[in-house]
Amino acid sequence: MRIIEQFCQGKRLDQSLNEDGLIVTDGFAAVVDGVTSKSIRHLWHPSSGVAAKNHVLETIAGLSVTSTMREVQQAIDAQFQQAYRECGSYDILVHEPIERLQANAVIYSVHRREIWLFGDCQVMVNGQQTPTVKRVDELLGELRAFTTLALRRQQSSANSTESSSATDSTDPARDMILPFLRLQSQFANARGPYGYFVFDGFTDLTYPIRTVTVSSGDEVVLASDGYPVLQPTLTASGRELQRLKREDPELISEYRSTKGFVEGYDSFDDRTYVRFIA
Repeated sequence: MRIIEQFCQGKRLDQSLNEDGLIVTDGFAAVVDGVTSKSIRHLWHPSSGVAAKNHVLETIAGLSVTSTMREVQQAIDAQFQQAYRECGSYDILVHEPIERLQANAVIYSVHRREIWLFGDCQVMVNGQQTPTVKRVDELLGELRAFTTLALRRQQSSANSTESSSATDSTDPARDMILPFLRLQSQFANARGPYGYFVFDGFTDLTYPIRTVTVSSGDEVVLASDGYPVLQPTLTASGRELQRLKREDPELISEYRSTKGFVEGYDSFDDRTYVRFIA
């Protein structure tokens, strides 16, 4: 594995709050995306996304190079379960999925020449991307777009209809769909139209995980969903991100998201990208 370029940056100025992570070892390359918290109890610090990301990175760092996909899944589950026991709120975490650590990851195994898509991180091999957007995200992105446009029509003054970048405190559409974002956790690791895989310590070892086979010499890109229009290079992916920021800062048109670009933040989400030759 020969690394060509890599980049990981949080959307906030304080990089200790970055919920994305990147690791390259002798046996693996992985991008990890801790899920943004919708917690009510706030059990994890600085956030559940940061804690989840750190636990996944720590697990990958300790893996045997010959580990199978299911062995990796089991190891990450075990790490999360240990964290739950240590935090003293195990019973709450069993019954309240919204309070759990949650993370997505895309992992390349050097030994097995396979890429494992655990959730909605992204992969591109020789310029060909594998779709990873889950149905529930499409649904809630559509709901936020609907809510944003409906609220815009409701506004009466000319000034209030001017387009501007959304912020965490001035995105009423996200505030309105927050109960649905919390309900989403009920479908974590479930089957069916709204079910999806996510590392949360309670994954199903029979859950179908998309696997991409890689040949020697293939050019591979692994990325988080902080690059919504993935391209074969970091520069091109960043250019597309900036185009979206200019043309659709609320992210309700071309790329419908559950959150928009945040004024004063580097982007709408943390972002990670690594490109290498297998």
